[in-house]
Amino acid sequence: MERAISNACCMFVPHSKSQVASGSRSGFTSRATRPKLTMPKGMIDAYAHPPSSPDECVFARTTMTLSADLNTKITPCQYGGAPDCTQCGCIASAGLAAVARHQLFGFIPVGAIFNGSLKIGERMRRLRPVEPTPA
Repeated sequence: MERAISNACCMFVPHSKSQVASGSRSGFTSRATRPKLTMPKGMIDAYAHPPSSPDECVFARTTMTLSADLNTKITPCQYGGAPDCTQCGCIASAGLAAVARHQLFGFIPVGAIFNGSLKIGERMRRLRPVEPTPA
């Protein structure tokens, strides 16, 4: 979602965002009867409190989106331009945010492991020789 452009298919308006968050309480009681209609608590929390920028979004940081010409990169996330992350309704972003917020053994955030892995990858990329681009 760009700040200047609204895209109804992927955007949460404040009313629907609060419905998702408040519906989580009643949604948890219906998991046994309707398991495909409910989301894990972590994902519901990610919709209620999405990353504030593409720099904080695991999905935006781990994917590369190309335009239809398969050459032009779309940045900083799949929506391009200046996305309004506070209104994001992207299921992939919410799912990966929930995973990143999960704590292993109750105290190790998965996001910290992810960030460390990205930093190591960036350093290794700088050490490699630059590969020539095909003509």
